[in-house]
Amino acid sequence: MVVGCSSPSPQPSQPSPPAVPVSSQPLSGTAPTAPAVDSVTPAPTRVSAVDIGLDEPLIGLGLTESGEMQVPTDYDDVGWFTGGGRPGAIGSPTVIAGHVDSTTGPAVFDRLSELGTGDVVEVEDEAGGRTTYRIDRIGDYGKTEFPTALVFGAVPADEIRLITCSGDFDAAVGSYERNLVLYGVRI
Repeated sequence: MVVGCSSPSPQPSQPSPPAVPVSSQPLSGTAPTAPAVDSVTPAPTRVSAVDIGLDEPLIGLGLTESGEMQVPTDYDDVGWFTGGGRPGAIGSPTVIAGHVDSTTGPAVFDRLSELGTGDVVEVEDEAGGRTTYRIDRIGDYGKTEFPTALVFGAVPADEIRLITCSGDFDAAVGSYERNLVLYGVRI
């Protein structure tokens, strides 16, 4: 699977969901197998991280035709990958993505890199429940070395992933060179 960071170029009037290339490598047969998507556990509706002033509603993100995870078309939106896990459930991590910037300045995940291990992220669900996660590791990966199975694959606990772009912006390609991934476990 691939997750993309779009360029901070002007948005067209009818934008299609930009893909954030997390990896150009196809999923291998050795990746952990995640259970079927949970449709019983309430879907996440909001994410917050007090340490960076983040408190945003979530929109649903699916897959592009090429199999990449969609990213929000609006730079101020935060999205939840609907093909993955849900807060409070074990099996697949809850994957949340947002943009780091846009042509007009910082975007919703501009301060995500300020979170460190031990910091807390909270996710609210459609039933009004709250699930709290502690960041336990951070990865910064080049697009060709993105660990798809580690980010999206099966997990033995209730976990979360927060993804945005990082590194230098490559104007020739129209995207950032790297992806920042924060990994968290339920506390």
